[in-house]
Amino acid sequence: MKFRKIAIIAWKHQSSELALALQKISEWALLHPEIEFIASESLKKLCPPPIQVVSTENLSKVHLIIAIGGDGTMLSTARFALQNSTPILGVNVGRVGFLAETQVEDLQDTLDLLILGKFSTSTRLMLDIQVYSGEKKVFSEVVLNELHIRSSKPGKMVNLEVDYNKKHLTEYWADSLLISTPTGSTAYNLSANGPIIYPSTLAFVLTPLAPSSLSVRPLILPATAECEIRFASKGVGLSLVFDGNSSYELKPGERIVISKSQSVTTFIRVKSSAFVDALREKLGWTGKPKLKTEPFSK
Repeated sequence: MKFRKIAIIAWKHQSSELALALQKISEWALLHPEIEFIASESLKKLCPPPIQVVSTENLSKVHLIIAIGGDGTMLSTARFALQNSTPILGVNVGRVGFLAETQVEDLQDTLDLLILGKFSTSTRLMLDIQVYSGEKKVFSEVVLNELHIRSSKPGKMVNLEVDYNKKHLTEYWADSLLISTPTGSTAYNLSANGPIIYPSTLAFVLTPLAPSSLSVRPLILPATAECEIRFASKGVGLSLVFDGNSSYELKPGERIVISKSQSVTTFIRVKSSAFVDALREKLGWTGKPKLKTEPFSK
């Protein structure tokens, strides 16, 4: 995989860390004139030469996208990269940056590894979300993290019927319902006490938020068949939120069909144990309680 043309995408236009990242890319690019760097017009005031500023539509025809920001930037970039299946390198300037591969201070070293071919790729499962009215498809979306089904009215619970593989699975009565990919399992799903799923696992998880029954727990399902979700009762409208970004208002009589997407998101990795490192370093996960080293005193 050769990276001769690289796009830069960022949303936090006034970030000092973003300006530093662009400066580091510029310094590295001056030493590697065979590689072209382009950025969107929104970054015009921050981009030093030789980074070129182009229109958004010209950003798509590249070999690699460098996404500078937090996990929200990575999700937005994943949607943008779908049209050409472009791999993404994440540079963290957010708070957690679980999806990012490198920090700003390590950016030039990471670029060195890329041109030497010392990297791997990680493909992530995405979900197709389709809405039907009868047999007619009226809406579709692709998500990398999750679909969040919640009431259109604040404070109202949702009542949902769920079928899996054409068979009735369960009925949820809860504040809302998350359908998360392995990538999304460390996002909102984790905050809702859902399980962490290894990124390469072909599965998704249904996580009800504040269910009315204590016996209801998150459920992991293989992404090998369709999951269908419908209104179980009338009277409360539903909002579908995709990756915390775009949304759709579900109408009475419409149903949601969820399945494994043919599209994937490809991340560039320069660390062999990136996911394990992220669990430990970014989530503070150890797998066991820490032992006190100081003697107990009254």
